[in-house]
Amino acid sequence: MCSQITSGNPKYLADIPAITEAAAHYDVALELNNSSFTHSRPGSEPNCRAIAEAVGKAGGRLAFGSDSHTAFTLGNFEHCLRIAREVDFPEDRVLNVTPRRLLDFLELRTGKPIPELAEF
Repeated sequence: MCSQITSGNPKYLADIPAITEAAAHYDVALELNNSSFTHSRPGSEPNCRAIAEAVGKAGGRLAFGSDSHTAFTLGNFEHCLRIAREVDFPEDRVLNVTPRRLLDFLELRTGKPIPELAEF
């Protein structure tokens, strides 16, 4: 099950501290989406920055997304990385820096490994 509980989009109000504290408490990663900084959600950078900062303060985790609909931007996290660095977000709490880190997190959450991906 997947549900969006917050957005960097300034059109939607969100209680960023409450959401990020709850996410950290329940070990739920929040996503920074690279396309929020470009064309798809203009004006989102201040909220995304606040989310990254609040997740860091709460001891939570981030995942980066590219929201790519073409191969040209697939895996492009340029703006996510910039924001994470600017707010001093700990790299060891970004889930998809390496396949192994993401797989370890999924195993922690589900209690079982994914044998087909063991080589990563």
